[in-house]
Amino acid sequence: MYNFNHLYYFYITAKSGSVTTAAKHLSVSQPSLTSQIKVLEQQLDVKLFQKVGRRNELTENGSIVYGYCRRMFEIAEDMSAVALQGLPSASRRIYIGVSDDVERSLVVEVVSKFLKKQTLTTRPLVSIISGTQKQLTEKLKFREVDIIVTETPVADPKLMNLARAESPVVLVCSMKSKEGKELLKGKPRVQSISSILRNSVSQWLMPSTRFKLRSEIDHFFEDNEIKGRTVLESDVLSSLVRSVVDDIGLAFLPVLYLKNELKEKSIRILGSKKGYWTYKLWLVCDPCSTNDDLINSFTKSFISVVGVPKNIR
Repeated sequence: MYNFNHLYYFYITAKSGSVTTAAKHLSVSQPSLTSQIKVLEQQLDVKLFQKVGRRNELTENGSIVYGYCRRMFEIAEDMSAVALQGLPSASRRIYIGVSDDVERSLVVEVVSKFLKKQTLTTRPLVSIISGTQKQLTEKLKFREVDIIVTETPVADPKLMNLARAESPVVLVCSMKSKEGKELLKGKPRVQSISSILRNSVSQWLMPSTRFKLRSEIDHFFEDNEIKGRTVLESDVLSSLVRSVVDDIGLAFLPVLYLKNELKEKSIRILGSKKGYWTYKLWLVCDPCSTNDDLINSFTKSFISVVGVPKNIR
């Protein structure tokens, strides 16, 4: 039987990423903390940390042990909540990081599908955590999140780009748009779209400048000398979709975020349905998590909702 304190000290050290920080949090001396972690390593007969520069980082075995420790201490927290607060228990927690440039409604749809696959008694507690990709990548390194949904793949060799989804970016307008209807009358489709793109009175709806999608749109505008003026910027993509439906303006948006509106026929695609470039979403995780049943289940739900992604394992 392993010593509970040794496991907890290791858990806090791994989570904080620093022996100094962990010792201060635990109110113990650094030598004492280091000594107790060494005792745990001897009991397990594995190396838990390795020195990388000035930092202590988890070894592969250390990452596995940390995963079990986190589950164990989360269960202890659940037990406390059930015993002291009368809250219903959850069998496990899964932390999903969502970068700021990913539409939340899509993630909610994936989570909903994921939870419906679980039985009522075994459904995990899902926590969705927002942040920049840099913030979420750091959280993933310290096992504070289990998986990340992001627009950009990670280059860190210690993390894994688990799956990629691709969606064409199309030009859309409202079905109520008189401009769209008139320009598509009596002209070849290519000529009509060219007229729209170079019309100086066109009203454009744009994602926020901090989005990767916005930089892609800006480059497309510059390369193709597209005219018109921006009348709305938003960091909520669903608000852009709504504005297209309400005939406020035109927008370049991924088909992935337009499924309901296309099904309801409240918007129309102008030009090629194959799109003008490709929008990508990535799932990123720790390599040790690829054998986790919950991570695999979430990945399958992601694939089901966004379409068939390219597996890049």
